[in-house]
Amino acid sequence: MKNIRFVDAHAYVAPGSGTETNSPAAACTWQRAAEKLTGINTPVRALYSGANTGVSNPGELIFTDPIAGMEWDADTTNYSGFYRTVPLVTDGMSAVTNNGVGSAGFRTTGGSQLLRAGGGVLNNSGTSSGPACPPAMVLGIPYVPMACVIGVLDSIGYFKDDTNTSSTQGFFARAMRNVNGHCFPWHKQGIDANKIQNQMVAVAPVQKLLWPYVTDIFIQLGTNDISAGSDLATMKARFLDLADYARSTVGPYGCYLRVHASSIIPRGTLTGAQNTVRNDYNAWLASGADGRVDKYHDIIAEAGDYNTYPNDTIHPGPTPHAAMGAKVSAGMVPYVDPYFEARLAA
Repeated sequence: MKNIRFVDAHAYVAPGSGTETNSPAAACTWQRAAEKLTGINTPVRALYSGANTGVSNPGELIFTDPIAGMEWDADTTNYSGFYRTVPLVTDGMSAVTNNGVGSAGFRTTGGSQLLRAGGGVLNNSGTSSGPACPPAMVLGIPYVPMACVIGVLDSIGYFKDDTNTSSTQGFFARAMRNVNGHCFPWHKQGIDANKIQNQMVAVAPVQKLLWPYVTDIFIQLGTNDISAGSDLATMKARFLDLADYARSTVGPYGCYLRVHASSIIPRGTLTGAQNTVRNDYNAWLASGADGRVDKYHDIIAEAGDYNTYPNDTIHPGPTPHAAMGAKVSAGMVPYVDPYFEARLAA
C-alpha cells in the first residue's frame, strides 16, 4: 500500500451506551509517524499540510498528508507512532479498550514514543500504561483493488467474553482476519451496550464520516434495542436508517456500499415477547430487509447454548466466537472482490 494517510477522529463513543460525543471539548494538537518493519525500522513523521502538527476541533476528522517514501508490504506488521496534546486536563482522552498497548503496538503519549526506532520492540522508551490511541483509520492506495469493511457492533461483535488478544478480539475480527487466506481490512464502530438507536445517522454523524472510505458495512446490532423494549417496526426503521445511508454512500471505487447483517443471537434475559421480535426481525433480515441487505450471516447455530456462556447468558465465550467467526468468514469470501455485486454510482 502506498500514499499512506492516518485518520483520527475528534470524538468519543461512551462505553456502556454507544453514545457519540464531540469530546474533548477543546481543540487537540496531533502528531503521527509511520513505521515499516520490513527492510527499515526508522519511523517517518507524518505531516499535516506540510507541518509537523495538525489541529482538530470537536466533531472533526483530521488527516495526515500522504507519508513520503513509505509503502507497506502485504502480509507485514507496521506501526503508527502517536502524540496528542489535550489542552484541558478535565477532558477525557478517548482510548481503545480492545487491545492493550503492549500487545498491539500502540505507543504511549510521551514524545519519545513518536519517532523512536522500533525494530519490532514495543514501548522501549516509555511505559505501557498510556491510553491506546491507534488511528481511527489508515488509508492508502493498495497494490490491487481491495475491499474493506466497517463493523457497526455491540459488545458481542466488539469482543466481550472472547479472549482479548491481537489474534482473537471477537467473532467479527476473527472472521475478517482470514477470509479465504486474505485479510479483509476492517474498522470497528462498536462498544459495549451499543444499540442501533445510538448509531443512527443523525445521532452518530462523526462515525459516518468514515463510511465513504470502505466498500462494505457490516451491521451486528439490535440485541440491546430489543432488550430495552423496541418493537419490530422500530427495529426495522432503525436498521433501514443505517442501510439506506450505506446504500447511498459511494465508496472508494465509485460503487455504493454493500450492506451485511448478522442475526441477533438468543440471550437468556429476553422475554417471550422480546424473543418473538428477535425471531421476526431475523427473518426480515434473512429475507433481504426489503432489498437493503446484500448478505445475511446467520450465526445462531454457531453461537451455541447461552446457558454455557462463561459469565452471563448474553455474551458467548471463545469457542462460539471462533465458530461464528468461521461462519462469517465463509460468507465474506466473494466480497473480497470490491466489485462483486457492486452497484456503480451514476
